Amino acid sequence: MVLRLNGWLLAIAILAHRAQSQDTKPAEPIVAAANQAVQSRLPFGDRQDFEDATRGFIATTPDTSDPDGYAFLAHEAPPTVNPSLWRQAQLNAIHGLFKVTDGVYQIRDFSSANMTIVEGRTGLIVIDALSTPGAAKEALDLYSAHRPRKPIVALIYSHSHSDHFGGASGVVSPADIAAGKTQIIAPAGFMDAVIVEAAVGENLKSRRAQYQFGTPLPRGERGTVDYGIGKIESRGASGGGPLIPPNVTIQQPMETRTVDGVPLVFELAPESEAPSEMLIYLPQSHVLDATEDATHALHNLLPFRGSLVRDANRWSRYLNVALDQFGAGAQVLIAQHQWPVWGNERVRERLANQRDLYKYVHDQTIRLMNQGFGPTEIAEALTLPPGLENDWSSREYYGTISDDSKAVYQRYVGWYDGNPATLERLPRAEEAKKYLEYMGGSPAVIARARQDFKAGRYRWVAEIMDQVVFADPSNREARSLAADALEQLGYLAESGARRNSYLLAAQELRAAAPSRAPSVPGVRAAVLHAMPIALVFDYLGTRVDGPRAGTRHIVISWRFTDTHESLTSTLEHGALTWIDGRDDPHAMTTVTTTRAVFDSVILGQRPLADALERHDITTTGDAKAVSDLRGLLVDFQPGFPIVEP
Repeated sequence: MVLRLNGWLLAIAILAHRAQSQDTKPAEPIVAAANQAVQSRLPFGDRQDFEDATRGFIATTPDTSDPDGYAFLAHEAPPTVNPSLWRQAQLNAIHGLFKVTDGVYQIRDFSSANMTIVEGRTGLIVIDALSTPGAAKEALDLYSAHRPRKPIVALIYSHSHSDHFGGASGVVSPADIAAGKTQIIAPAGFMDAVIVEAAVGENLKSRRAQYQFGTPLPRGERGTVDYGIGKIESRGASGGGPLIPPNVTIQQPMETRTVDGVPLVFELAPESEAPSEMLIYLPQSHVLDATEDATHALHNLLPFRGSLVRDANRWSRYLNVALDQFGAGAQVLIAQHQWPVWGNERVRERLANQRDLYKYVHDQTIRLMNQGFGPTEIAEALTLPPGLENDWSSREYYGTISDDSKAVYQRYVGWYDGNPATLERLPRAEEAKKYLEYMGGSPAVIARARQDFKAGRYRWVAEIMDQVVFADPSNREARSLAADALEQLGYLAESGARRNSYLLAAQELRAAAPSRAPSVPGVRAAVLHAMPIALVFDYLGTRVDGPRAGTRHIVISWRFTDTHESLTSTLEHGALTWIDGRDDPHAMTTVTTTRAVFDSVILGQRPLADALERHDITTTGDAKAVSDLRGLLVDFQPGFPIVEP
């Protein structure tokens, strides 16, 4: 039975609006008209995606922590949301257990990603473990309530993003892994990619991710509705579990393995949507899992939270290889977000469209770069590829052509636009003060900006009010007008990530200064525990306060009795370096401890003095060298300002 959207949402939740912030404002008439015009520009009469998103539905369970969920989406699009994004949000709200084809099932929207379950001869092969153990357990419980309960013989990590592996401990047990009952299969470079992404700039990425995903925003018509390819919330208890490393790694560009009687063909796709990623073909079922390389949206080449810039050219090539290798046999295209596509012709078309989407943004950016255009000019000039404007799955729900073109530019030529006037720009606050001085002061700028706001020039108003706020963060009039402009931009945005960013910026500009949260070490415990000791010291180097370290010279040899790791660290010229595997005869002290104790001190869970006093850390030589080094490590403020200095 195919369910229509309104009936679906009414069946799973109480139809109610989530309360909106008292400070939000309605859509301006210009915005309401622009959003209304979208209705006539795009093929809203095409309901194929809704049929696909509900096809194979078996059952669902409500989210007991939030039973109303996204029930407000059952209405028509309001003036405060781009109708195209509203449609996408409706589709991404459809959740539960679905049959894809015989022996292949998916649990969707129990977390930001999907869990795919392939039934083997004696057990289950699970592709992706969702964000948290709680979400993974709820997903498996739903599956087991409607299908025969079998052991998990394999857990496959499709790629190195935590929404796909964070719930692993809710799927597999350490005892079964140790006994060889469960394989953990991942693409080449998986652990390195996980550790580097989680340990480098984690505090910055976490803060910026709030903007990308809109997590502090209320849900609703003036708040967050989606992030483009799903909902960021996870079922079950919050918090991640331990990082469970793979015990089987796919190394070849194209590799075939049989797991519990099921043949699997893996196509490695490094540096596409993730540094470590792979596509998976099930020849028995004629199902191609594009993981996150072909979803129902244009993806990010550089997400707002920050990452290494993704390679659009290679991304396109991997999809072309998949089309060539699997296109003749594939009858279903699934992904680890959103819903499947059925029928060979539609599968081939979807792969080709997505292939061309990433190649177009790559090649056209390079063309315009070579004609001398800078990143902002290129971003303004490019639109969706010709012929794909009405293809729903190519729309800019997550990434945008504008943002992706800037990422391509950055990947090849970096931040510098070639104009020497931009080589040594003043710091933001200082630059803002000079702008206002030249423009006649804040009152004059605000007065002119109000006229531009009335004319619908929200991009310019947001930009110029940003200057006023950075010159004087206490200027409430400027903050309010900046928030108003950003809010209207959010209402216009088709991209969920852009909408969330604009609306959270508006919310923070209107709010009183938040209370400061406790400082954090900038790495999650589960990641730190999984890091080889050499990478731990690379991470510690990013916490050294270089100017405060000054000319200090500290050499320490480290021995870890539980992991049998050893190295010598050297702090000199404010830089922390290391040599692996041996003691240094010139070390000031030799430290003996365990990784468990060392990690607890690094994470701030235990004072160094306590570990020394209880002899859980012992030293031979100058014990003060250890406390001196620890004293030079900084913690990070998680709620640092973004829309003000």
